Formats: sequence, structure tokens, C-alpha cells
Amino acid sequence: MCIIVDANQLGRFLAEPPDSDATPIRQWLDRSRGGGVLVYSTSGKFAKEIGPKARIKLANYARAGKARLVSAEQLTTDERRLQASGRLRSDDAHVLALARQSRARVLFTADRDLIADFTDHRLIANPRGKVYSGAANADLLTRSTCAAT
Repeated sequence: MCIIVDANQLGRFLAEPPDSDATPIRQWLDRSRGGGVLVYSTSGKFAKEIGPKARIKLANYARAGKARLVSAEQLTTDERRLQASGRLRSDDAHVLALARQSRARVLFTADRDLIADFTDHRLIANPRGKVYSGAANADLLTRSTCAAT
């Protein structure tokens, strides 16, 4: 069970305490049994979008087995393919490549164009992407899949 947290929601997710909409995600990740995995990357556009404090917190999650870092090598080819496809509304090919490579199908974001891309069956399929927009969507966390688990 995996989730991707977009850079526009990362501050809410990593805050101490987390924002009320991010709290269910943190609780889900922190469970010792049946918890989830955060999938992320620190390469390419991700490197520009997240700061050093966020990297440290993400690395701590990875050390605890609650996050999986996906390398640039795994993302670069797919990211370029997505950009060349002409189908994207957003400028977030890196997030879509991350979902495709990890098979994470839940995304925490508020970016409308990214939401449209993430839920487009031509870009994310088998299963389709779902968007976690807040605490009311907490049921998505237990229904998500990915290759990281």
C-alpha cells in the first residue's frame, strides 16, 4: 500500500503536528502492522521542489521502512516519454513517472492539472490513479497498491 505526496502538500504532511488532512496519512504510515509506504524521489524536478529539511524527514521515513526512494534512473526514461506524449495538462511528468514506476496509485495533491493527469486512464492505469484530497478520503489509504510493499 503506497502513496505519493506532491510537493504542494509536503509541508502539510511533514509539519509537526501534521495538518488535519495529512494526519490520517501519517497515522497510516506509522502503524506497525498494515501501514503504508510513502514513495518519493529526490532527483530531477523533485530536487527543486523539496528543501533540505524535507529530504531529512523523508530519509528518516525510509530508514524506518515507511518510505521508498525511487532513483532517477528508474524515472528518467518514463518522464521523458510522458513529456513527449502531448497528453499532459500538468508540468508534473515526474510525479506520473513515479506512480508508474512504483505502481503507487494514490496521490495527495491539490494541483488540478495533476489531478486530471493522475486520474487519466491513458496515463495511469491498471489500476487507475486515485486522489487523496483530505481526511475524508482516508479509506483510499487501505485500498492502495504498489510494487514497494
